[in-house]
Amino acid sequence: MGQYDRHVFVCTSGETCPVQGDTEKYVKILRAGVQNANRQGDVRVNKSGCFSQCGHGPMIVVYPENVWYAGVRESDLEEILASHIVGGCPVERLRYDPGVKGANRIEAGTEPRPAAPAAVTRAPGWTRVCRADDVPASGMKEFAVGGTSVLIVHTGDAFVAFQAMCPHEAVPLEQGIHDGCVLTCLEHTWQFDLKTGAPVGEAEEGLKGYRLREEQGEIYVALD
Repeated sequence: MGQYDRHVFVCTSGETCPVQGDTEKYVKILRAGVQNANRQGDVRVNKSGCFSQCGHGPMIVVYPENVWYAGVRESDLEEILASHIVGGCPVERLRYDPGVKGANRIEAGTEPRPAAPAAVTRAPGWTRVCRADDVPASGMKEFAVGGTSVLIVHTGDAFVAFQAMCPHEAVPLEQGIHDGCVLTCLEHTWQFDLKTGAPVGEAEEGLKGYRLREEQGEIYVALD
């Protein structure tokens, strides 16, 4: 991709995108996020002219993956930043694929996109991580959340969230195992209580835990 590993374009001057959302603010938010993640050297966020997809906005395009996002709300930006721009994993629920090459304008839908249902609108401090079914049943998976690596564990009947790296030698805990009660890092067999993160057995340090909520099949954590 030439000078940058990832190049992000936000439509700020099309016919409808700036009406459907404050896209100038989107640019500022994404640039600040890239800077906070110390990625300003290899990620570039640019304002863009019209993508000729009027009515589908606000729209963002990310290269080199050539992923187009449509109907992006301000509340979606943190997820796009953490999952795709920083983490390299596109946000599938926002992906735009009209099935038509070239211009694809619509007359309807130029008013601002409706707000998300109250049941899934997160209070400040909560960040969406993934869908619940993205984590294997009775398994665990690491995710990038706002520049922080978080391990989501399915204990068998609930989800819990902890720091992703073992405090011993920064080994990814995703590579370990758990029995629903105790998580074991296989590098040096340090173990941790899955309810509290407390050290078990020979482990000398516990895990930092994060508050977690599951709503309508989506998992959110609070990093405070």
